Amino acid sequence: MSSVMPTLPQKDSSAQQAARAFQLSVAGTSFNYMNTYMLGVALSADLPEGEEFNTPYKLKLIPIVATMMANLIANLEDMLEEERELTKKHSILDRIKDAAKELIDFQDTSISDKVDAISDIFDALDDIPEAIGVALESLPNKLQESLKAIKKLAKEVEKNGPTAILKSSMWDLLSTTERREILEAETWERYKQLFQKIPMPLMLQIDDDKQPWMSGGQFQCMEDWFIGYLQVGGFNTTMLRGVRVKAPENSDVVELDKLLTKFPVTDAILRTELGDDTVSLKAAAEQNRLYVVDYECLEGATCVPVHGEERFLGAPMCLFYLNPNPPEGYPQTEGGALQPIAIQLLQRPDPVKAPIFTPKDAGNANDENGFKWQIAKYFVNVSNAIQHESVAHLGDCHLEIDPMVVAANRNLAKVHPLMVLLKPHFRFTININQSALHSLIIPGGVVATNVGPRIQDTWDLVAEAHKAWKFDDNNPEVVFARRGVDTIPSFPFRDDTMLLWQATFNWVSDYIDIYYANDEDVVKDFEVQNWINEMVSGDYAGFKGFEHLQKNTASESLPWLLASKDYLKRILAQIIYIAGPQHASVNFAQYPLMSFMPGVAGTIYEPAPGADTVINNEEDCCKYYPPLDVGSYTYLFEYLLSSLQYDTFGHYDEGDEKKQGPYFDDSRVNAPLQKFQASLKEIESTILERNKTRPMEYPFQYPSKIPNSISI
Repeated sequence: MSSVMPTLPQKDSSAQQAARAFQLSVAGTSFNYMNTYMLGVALSADLPEGEEFNTPYKLKLIPIVATMMANLIANLEDMLEEERELTKKHSILDRIKDAAKELIDFQDTSISDKVDAISDIFDALDDIPEAIGVALESLPNKLQESLKAIKKLAKEVEKNGPTAILKSSMWDLLSTTERREILEAETWERYKQLFQKIPMPLMLQIDDDKQPWMSGGQFQCMEDWFIGYLQVGGFNTTMLRGVRVKAPENSDVVELDKLLTKFPVTDAILRTELGDDTVSLKAAAEQNRLYVVDYECLEGATCVPVHGEERFLGAPMCLFYLNPNPPEGYPQTEGGALQPIAIQLLQRPDPVKAPIFTPKDAGNANDENGFKWQIAKYFVNVSNAIQHESVAHLGDCHLEIDPMVVAANRNLAKVHPLMVLLKPHFRFTININQSALHSLIIPGGVVATNVGPRIQDTWDLVAEAHKAWKFDDNNPEVVFARRGVDTIPSFPFRDDTMLLWQATFNWVSDYIDIYYANDEDVVKDFEVQNWINEMVSGDYAGFKGFEHLQKNTASESLPWLLASKDYLKRILAQIIYIAGPQHASVNFAQYPLMSFMPGVAGTIYEPAPGADTVINNEEDCCKYYPPLDVGSYTYLFEYLLSSLQYDTFGHYDEGDEKKQGPYFDDSRVNAPLQKFQASLKEIESTILERNKTRPMEYPFQYPSKIPNSISI
């Protein structure tokens, strides 16, 4: 990016305007839309030049990929323990591990040494058949297939990048046509043992330093308090809704009577679970103490088998009570804790097929030992993970910003102050989305294997959510009230993200004030008017919900008018917020909070239990969880996505290898930017203090841990 002194187009000379127009006409040949991948979802048609991952980005992947490979190899060795003679006679796996260690320690090496380290891995893998030689012919067929699969995996990584690791699961490395017993877990502990050469995720770290209020349970992430906390401080905090006797108009609040028609929880159930004969559902709703998550969006979705194993889905509902005096085993948070009261796994109640599960079996689901309740919570967490990956993460972040990148590049010249501001917040988004479209969310790809529904149902889920998504309704200042969760006293994501939103808005406001004196400057900015019309046009980006645009009676080609400087500020701040803090909240929580399969997974391997289902022990529970190979596949995928941070939110001088010196050439930006960065530093300190008294750390809105753009 060469030196750019931003200007508004209407204030340029005719020659400068002509140059801008020519530059945009050229950009229009590279930046275009398609909507055939998911009907109604506009996406970039291809990967324009200049939007690709650069060398610094790729280098940041090296230690992450090395850790993934080291962990994969360690698990492979364990599962091949019966064939120890292989590793005694041949040092192939040792060579791979040594090369992986070079990658892990790569920070103090030169770029050429880093490249050499990668080559060492591939050379080791290349040597497998030669090193084994004749011995290979005498090995069992399953091991021959395993070693060939390792070599194939390495070649795919060399050709297609690290996501190739995610496309080849442990099943490819270990299994023959029949699913082997070694991949079936019998205890919850067996899933913890998969984390060998990789950092222990946050959801398991809390077991090592238990707080005084915690129960003596083996895994805290499987306790009742945890499922409640996930709704406000987890990987997907978007699904919780308030339950009220009467829902306000134009809100997403759930009316109590409507909920009870399909989820017939009774006062008796509530009283039994709370141990309080004075409470009622109506009174709890009136006191803003009832909340629900409802995964009706999954009803009718189907699954496809993986490795010949059938998989299943539910469409569960879970009712929570905001208990001001939570029982033992719950955090004593000021204002209370969300206590799960009841779960129904299907949308239509049935005393046998779809009973109501509760911790004390108050719904008569034949669950005296509580294992069905454990599985019911698992169904809820899996559904939350499915909605997270398809909608809250991919749909509401990646696929919202993608057409925004296209619209901006087609309509805002490089010298436009808005383009200068937005460019770092758009960095690599099209590339990461193209990678996802062509390798992750395809039939047989990562998502199809690790996330429950068949891929067409996932596409439909994303498309339906996109059609319902409205820009203004998703502004942080209104979204929590719309959902009826603004009155929850402690809501880590909400509380932290509102600090970031306000700081972001203040920064954008100060920036815009440099270039726009008043509303008239906005009205006369024909590039901005072209941009906003393309953003809302169904023929182009197709966004809905820009409620504060005005009808433009003076132009048929531009039917909408952005006439307010303040609204321009809010639009830009929200775009930057989605690309930064919002995406960080769902992306970087994946490995920390979604990787221990008995707590949270993306797939289910048995149908929803009914009143007549028998679940007596851990081994019975494990039949519902992914087998070890899919479990490993899943958390390696999450580790990759949760580990790479290219730059730091609000720090614009990072990451542009072509730019020498400060990112902003306009010195007037310096003071507002310093103010923004000081605010972010203060926010970091505030969140650090808040986390000292929370049930567990919520690190996903630390400004220092948020990148500028959706780059992973």
